[in-house]
Amino acid sequence: MSETDMQKEQIAGLYDRAAATYGTIGPDFFSYGGRQLVAHMALPAGARVLDVASGRGANLFPAAAAVGPGGQVIGIDLAAGMVEETTAEITRRKLTQASMLQMDAEHLTFADASFDAVLCSFAIFLFPHLEQALAEFWRVLRPGGKVGITVARNLDELSHWYGAHLTAYHEHYRFPLTAGGGKGRDYEELPRYLSEAGFSAAQTLAEEADFIYASAEVWWDAKWTHGTRYSLEHMAPEVLAQFKAEVVARLAQEAQAGGIHETLRFQYMLATKEA
Repeated sequence: MSETDMQKEQIAGLYDRAAATYGTIGPDFFSYGGRQLVAHMALPAGARVLDVASGRGANLFPAAAAVGPGGQVIGIDLAAGMVEETTAEITRRKLTQASMLQMDAEHLTFADASFDAVLCSFAIFLFPHLEQALAEFWRVLRPGGKVGITVARNLDELSHWYGAHLTAYHEHYRFPLTAGGGKGRDYEELPRYLSEAGFSAAQTLAEEADFIYASAEVWWDAKWTHGTRYSLEHMAPEVLAQFKAEVVARLAQEAQAGGIHETLRFQYMLATKEA
């Protein structure tokens, strides 16, 4: 197995483990970002949309509402667990215009010019070969089609402290911080990568939003519902217990009226495949 295949297997395994609770504990900032991206994309009724790394459908469900029963939204994800969970939710909502497939974003199986729009939220940093993924986005878009990518950064002091504290533990105890990823981690470079992939008229829209966790335990439990769990589950039990105790103590200091606040800066990057 190649290094890239091993990396993708680790990423798929991580999100398989997170799938059942992904975005379900604490404020659902994934769905918030998905609604905002779809609004910025202004998807017309009847459009055909591909949602890459769909997860639990943060983009897929608002996109399905936008395109209506005459359109089509296909979500893909590398993790079988995400496909299974989101397919069940599509069935529960009785959406005939939405579906899920297990697929690698770097090797799409769709024909050229198959879609009016390609969406990708909170995942662009996971692709080991970003240029290949973006080339695939460009290939499956029709001329005049649009791509929309969402990324987010934590702005609050608590999140910055947590990141630094986790890194210090990583350096001391030598557990892995992430399952893998690629060039998409440098958000400032994404417009350049889009341009190099052939997209034009790139623009970045930004906003800040505040999210509130009801308690320290909810904040901690939420860390296990998405990709941030990877470093935690690779700590030795006694190390994890010590780390959690220190984090919970800091959370008690940061608690405000109504709970624990977290501020995110969302960036929505939109670009076009010229006709």
